[in-house]
Amino acid sequence: MASKKTKIFIAIIIAAIIVIAGVSIVLLDHKSSVFTDTAQTAAPGSLDPASGFFTTNGPLFGAMFNTLTEFNGSSTTQVVPVLASSITNVSDQNYTFNLRSYANFSNGEPLNASSVWFSFYRGIVMAQGPYVADYPNILFNNTNYANVSIAIPWGLRSALVNAGYTLSGNLSNQYKQAATDLDSILSNFNYNSTELKVMKYPDQAVVVKSTHVVEINTMKPYSYLLQDVAGWWGDILYPAFIDQHGGVVYNTQNSYVNLHGAIGSGPYVLESASSGLGTIVLKANPNYWVDGHTSQVPSIAQPAHIKKVAIKYGLSHSDRLEDFDKNTSQISEVGATSFKSIINGFYDKSEANGNLVKSTAVLGTFYISMNVQRSYTNNTHFREALYDALNYSAELKPYDNNYNGTAMAYTELGPLSPQYGKAYYNPDNFPLPTQNLTAAVQNLTAAGDEMHFYVKLPGGTKIGNTSGTDLSTHDFVITGTSPPTSLEDSQVAVAIASFGDIGLKFTSKYVTEAVVGTWDNASVTPHFVDLGWEPDFSDPIGQQLEAVYDITDGGIGNKAWVDNNTLQKIFNNLDFLNVTDQTKEMKNVSRIVYDQYAYMWLPMPDAYYFVQPYVHNFQYNSFMGYFYNLMYISYSGNTATVLHADSAYTGYMAAMDTIAFRLNNIIR
Repeated sequence: MASKKTKIFIAIIIAAIIVIAGVSIVLLDHKSSVFTDTAQTAAPGSLDPASGFFTTNGPLFGAMFNTLTEFNGSSTTQVVPVLASSITNVSDQNYTFNLRSYANFSNGEPLNASSVWFSFYRGIVMAQGPYVADYPNILFNNTNYANVSIAIPWGLRSALVNAGYTLSGNLSNQYKQAATDLDSILSNFNYNSTELKVMKYPDQAVVVKSTHVVEINTMKPYSYLLQDVAGWWGDILYPAFIDQHGGVVYNTQNSYVNLHGAIGSGPYVLESASSGLGTIVLKANPNYWVDGHTSQVPSIAQPAHIKKVAIKYGLSHSDRLEDFDKNTSQISEVGATSFKSIINGFYDKSEANGNLVKSTAVLGTFYISMNVQRSYTNNTHFREALYDALNYSAELKPYDNNYNGTAMAYTELGPLSPQYGKAYYNPDNFPLPTQNLTAAVQNLTAAGDEMHFYVKLPGGTKIGNTSGTDLSTHDFVITGTSPPTSLEDSQVAVAIASFGDIGLKFTSKYVTEAVVGTWDNASVTPHFVDLGWEPDFSDPIGQQLEAVYDITDGGIGNKAWVDNNTLQKIFNNLDFLNVTDQTKEMKNVSRIVYDQYAYMWLPMPDAYYFVQPYVHNFQYNSFMGYFYNLMYISYSGNTATVLHADSAYTGYMAAMDTIAFRLNNIIR
């Protein structure tokens, strides 16, 4: 047994070793090499970049896949070539990409021009949200798609005929046959002479020029193409893996890839995904093609510094708060009313300040949509009554953080964002929406007369057609995404209370993002949807205005299913006009959009995250989210010693081994 003097000596040794190791008790809390992200409040709808279309997919797909170009960190306009080494742009319509000859997929197989052709054509013919929303009249004919409900890349029919395929009959029959033939090519992708003849045909959307040269041709001059392909609808997938797991069927998702992912070329690979995609684990790509070429490739594509990332989706607000407070998660998202407790109670008092919050104002529009093609909400006066009834000031309140009182959101008159400038955003100076119960009652009265219903106001007064249906007893439902955040709960509660002020009864319901993805027609889309739209790249017309008001985007961004003939005629060419002509046309568009009263515009939330102080180089991009491969961990703070996370733990364990060794000697 050790003496009292020996015990004191042991304590001194332990303290000395910990000081030498430079590891404080606080730092030892994070001794796992797994980086944990609990910021994503809902699970992704799919692990397939051709199907997954929610913001929760951004960081995930950005880690697993590379694209021809990628956004340069936090920039919303600048892109840099990644899989491409150089790009030639002719008249904003013909883009030639010279691919990096050393690029390969995570399984070591080469990535070439045929892989690019395969990935783009697969995404288009599958016709899911990402490609339908981002390439209409750019890489496929949107008018034909609306008429025959099949999307094929422009020029494909001619390419097939040139290679010996036969297409006959009317447009619908030709599209069906072309889609079937393309499915067959993509599902049995073996680079034979016939396939190569199709891929090399010059007058089509994507052309294979040679092994490492690919050309993308837009239907009309389009200056945003390089920003467009930088999103995950430009991700390049390994063809053979798709062929081995269900292949390609037009207008159909690949259920296997949805659940298990695909092989890409990004800095991370998928290690595991739980049932329901509640937890996804990524590990650094062991065959990352950038290794050995970092000086030649933009820094956005640098190899992963953090070797393993666990993303825990859809945790409750209390769990996200607790995990960050306990230092078991490195990135989190909590409600504004929790700012004070999480900052003031932060375990490292030297870091207990607003620097824990990383906040960015982003482009987009949040709304409660009103389905213009379903009962009651198909009446303009009814929609305007709700628009006037909503308490917009109360909707902003939940965003006021209780640390410094700053609102983590901004108000706007949708669908465009003020960051686009006055020529695009509200050129007619329409007022921001404000609650006006008098106007709401007037409009609801008019709606009741037109639709033969009446409503009892809280004071007992009946308005509308008192011989009609008593709408006061009708249960209207606002549908949001599950699990709801505290902010979503708050804003829905404000809306329900607001509509109660004019005698209408509302409740709430929440569904998964996967269910939202099935709303492909007006009849299955709920009357009221609490959601939003964030553009995929910095095109104000094609990515925000038309996404929310074009009928061809019905159910995708256009949750209200607006179908206005005048707008549709303007939309046919608006996105392809020059800036001068676009801004002139916006004066006409603005009034028509305003008069639809198809959406109640909610505050647009900032993107904000709590990030542990030892996590460095957190960069947020409005379109892709944050980038795991750019982040690294180092400890400084009170110890004034910088250690990598893995090194910190290794040093700690080495110190413990040394203590054990010395204890044994002392006790002996």
